[in-house]
Amino acid sequence: MVFSLLNDEPVHGAGDEDVLGTARAARDLARLIQVSRAATPFTIAIDADWGMGKSSLMHQIEAELSADRSVECVWFNAWTADGTDALEGVIKSVLQRFDRSLLRRVWYRTGRRGPLLAGLRLGVTLLAGVFRVDRIVDELWERMAADAAARNQIRELISQSATEWAAAPGSWDQRRLLAVFVDDLDRCSDETILAVCEAIKVYLDVPGLAFVLGCDQSRIADVAEASGQALSADYLQKIVQVNYRIPPMDPAQAARLVRSYAERSGTAGLLTPPLEVLLAERMGRNPRRIKRLINSFVMEYHLNVGWQEFGAEGLLRSVLLQHLYPDFHRALVQPGGPDRVAEFVTYYEVRGLVRRGGDGLDPEPAARLVVLADRLDLRLPEEWPAALEQLERALPPEYPLLAADRGFVRLILDLAQLPDADALLGWLRRIAPLEPVRPRMPLEQGRPPAFSQLGMTAAPALAGAPPLNLHGARVLWVDDVPSNNAELAGLLRRSGAEVRQVESTAEALAGLGWQPHVVITDMRRESDKRAGIDGTRAVRARGFTGPVILYSETRNLTLLAEAEQAGATSVRSPTAMVDLIEEALAR
Repeated sequence: MVFSLLNDEPVHGAGDEDVLGTARAARDLARLIQVSRAATPFTIAIDADWGMGKSSLMHQIEAELSADRSVECVWFNAWTADGTDALEGVIKSVLQRFDRSLLRRVWYRTGRRGPLLAGLRLGVTLLAGVFRVDRIVDELWERMAADAAARNQIRELISQSATEWAAAPGSWDQRRLLAVFVDDLDRCSDETILAVCEAIKVYLDVPGLAFVLGCDQSRIADVAEASGQALSADYLQKIVQVNYRIPPMDPAQAARLVRSYAERSGTAGLLTPPLEVLLAERMGRNPRRIKRLINSFVMEYHLNVGWQEFGAEGLLRSVLLQHLYPDFHRALVQPGGPDRVAEFVTYYEVRGLVRRGGDGLDPEPAARLVVLADRLDLRLPEEWPAALEQLERALPPEYPLLAADRGFVRLILDLAQLPDADALLGWLRRIAPLEPVRPRMPLEQGRPPAFSQLGMTAAPALAGAPPLNLHGARVLWVDDVPSNNAELAGLLRRSGAEVRQVESTAEALAGLGWQPHVVITDMRRESDKRAGIDGTRAVRARGFTGPVILYSETRNLTLLAEAEQAGATSVRSPTAMVDLIEEALAR
């Protein structure tokens, strides 16, 4: 597999892919600036949190304005300046866009009336016909530092220069407009923020200039308040006349953004739709944070050769854990530590069993429970709720909260179900993989162990988990051997759900008229090993938008990935299935 890093550059214009969906806002804001040139000077603030697309939107606005020959654009990155250098930098950026002949004429005429040019090298410079804006500004600044009159006169020079420049006709005989983009202001020091605001309000508050300011407005307000300026709200109103807050992305936009980044980085085949949603939501739908997570995956895959052996699927889930659940990840990779994934999955299954009032675990979690009890030196009581209570006392206190976090559970189950999960998790802890766990109790092939086989008996009372309530849920279950699911279907019904069991995709399509909340499907039917995938596509084609749960023991990653792309969520655990039904009912 070949993966590539994503750059952190913003969208720069109409030709770039508009993954943030801001092109329309850019056009509208650019048009607003164009038609409001008679109202200049004014400042429009592009307001959003860090990493949410302020720079991209500003570059798109700049691209729209640049198509108008009567508009000049100048870009100033405030983060590259410091303190008083920012004040000088903003003013230089503006002056350097004016015609040199105009500046020479205005400055010579104005300078003769005041003390600013007297005694400076500027007179020689102007008379010699050599005119460099940056040199003039440098010399003016030396005088301004000690001379209040010089500060007043430079304001006059700038005002007259800007006024005459704007009055010169642009295209279609319109007045010219200079749009000044100031980016990354919220990343600057307090001194720099105040200096830029001073430049905008004191020196550059002249007709013909429109400022577009990229900044989290709460940051300016905090700086103004801390500096002893007037009330922060009043100070902001003096600087910013129009505030545009970038709206948050909705879930569909966030998923499209993740998908676009995945395609550009080469990771699209690894990110299933549930993982796309998890990544977007846990990263706060923040484009920059999403990019950084994907780049972390790409770097780790290329630099750590061990991942080339275990595969990108495991690495992606490890990186997601590292970024989204750092405390659990630190415990997971602790050298010589226990297998936290197996530990959590066992707890999760016992908790789910208690919630649904079941009478036994499947063979694999039952075997893990025995091993976990031995390691924790627990003598499990006879009743499942009491056993859960003991586990919760012995295990990390975060587990109950994590068990209620559907995104975390999905991530852990995906990791645990990888074909080489034991070896991978052992390698993460830098220890040799453990031998496969062998159950200590006799297990009838294909049947889950009864309570008596674990020394426990079922009990109706609940301890460490809320009771399962599926009243009103409609579940359509497709399996060519319905008797395989009789016990679990019965548990769903006892929890209040209506369950209709059918044996084919054709019957399932007919059953969609019942408007089920959830469709459950098996994977293989007789010789058709892809029946579940084809069935998922069929119900999606009929317009079913609810969850499709692929309940199957298969570990074939190719088939599972294809099922996810078709619109199914694959689970092997009854507890995970019940969680998805409960989640669908809550929508």
